[in-house]
Amino acid sequence: MVQASSLGRLKRRFKSGRPHLPLTPLNRKPKPSLNYLNRVIGHLDLDYFYAQVEEVQNPSLRGRPIVVCVFSGRTEESGVVSTANYVARELGIKSGMPITLAKKKLGKDGSLIPMRHEKYEAISDRIMQIAREGVDVLEQSGIDEAFFEITGRSGGDYRNANSIARGLKEKILGSERLTCSVGIAPNKVVAKIASDFKKPNGLTIVTPDETKQFLKPLPVEELYGVGPKTARALKGIGVETIGQLADQSPESLERLFGRKLAFYLHDAANGVDEQPVTGGRGTTQLSRIITLKKNTRDPEEIFSQLSPAIDDLHSRLLAEHRSFRNVSAIAILSDLSTRTRSMTLDAPTADLRMLRDQARALMRELVISSEKDLRRAGVRVAELVGAADQSSLTEYLE
Repeated sequence: MVQASSLGRLKRRFKSGRPHLPLTPLNRKPKPSLNYLNRVIGHLDLDYFYAQVEEVQNPSLRGRPIVVCVFSGRTEESGVVSTANYVARELGIKSGMPITLAKKKLGKDGSLIPMRHEKYEAISDRIMQIAREGVDVLEQSGIDEAFFEITGRSGGDYRNANSIARGLKEKILGSERLTCSVGIAPNKVVAKIASDFKKPNGLTIVTPDETKQFLKPLPVEELYGVGPKTARALKGIGVETIGQLADQSPESLERLFGRKLAFYLHDAANGVDEQPVTGGRGTTQLSRIITLKKNTRDPEEIFSQLSPAIDDLHSRLLAEHRSFRNVSAIAILSDLSTRTRSMTLDAPTADLRMLRDQARALMRELVISSEKDLRRAGVRVAELVGAADQSSLTEYLE
């Protein structure tokens, strides 16, 4: 188990956001175009984005618990929490929590605010453009986060990277009055952990020499890709920290997780990640989710209500001249847990009948495998090809 004192010392060491150890080249074959420089990768994360936007636009909300919600429209208070500011989080309010429960925890000083996706999207676009102009390459991975590379601009020097990151934070704050947290590291895996290390308004620099030391005491849950199920399996073999995971052999992990995940976990825990930062946006998928008129397990009734959303999704694909290769059905159950079923086609297609048939079959599988009624239903297409990549976009439809 990670001791609080150990994490505290580690956080104090990284508090200033400055590198602490001399740099040495990474043990990898560098890109010739970068003249054998250390890779310098960043992760930008806008702090509690939706709620912070509401605070900026209505300063009277500052210091009070704020909850941005997705209202289902069934009743005045039906729906779930999308995000909350830190004041509300201290009251135990979390994403995915029913609005009725969040309201009880909020008290009289709290505010429930409907999610305004178009507004947040416009602000996100402006921020990403600011970031794009100050880095070598930007890869947007969500409305409120992005990876970027500054190997060229920094000259592979993490002291220069520190200055670049601070400048980026200042520009975003000056333009949109929003804070963000930034992690700088030799690769994506470590940069993402670093951006979450000292939120809100944090900056954590992890040099190549510091990477293993930085990762070692952190809980395995901090590692991207380690969810509750994987964490439980790791703890079952006595692995609770990333450092302990790094000491495991890939072969021992393969017996638990299979070859692909085992080697990813071993490499990531050792701070090894060769994923490039690619221009544009990282994920390529589109979704539509509807709220059913009433909770039900009737697959035909569910598909009947979902059908217009599928048509709308198909129209979006045609408008963007895109095809899909992966189809998923999404079920949000009466207890607000989420289930999905997916299938991958042999080749990309934009055929509406194929989309409808696969969505219907997958939704039927979800209903059969579930013991609870469905509250919401949705369909997602992924592995898109055609026009330029776009962010993952889920639209909640009435």
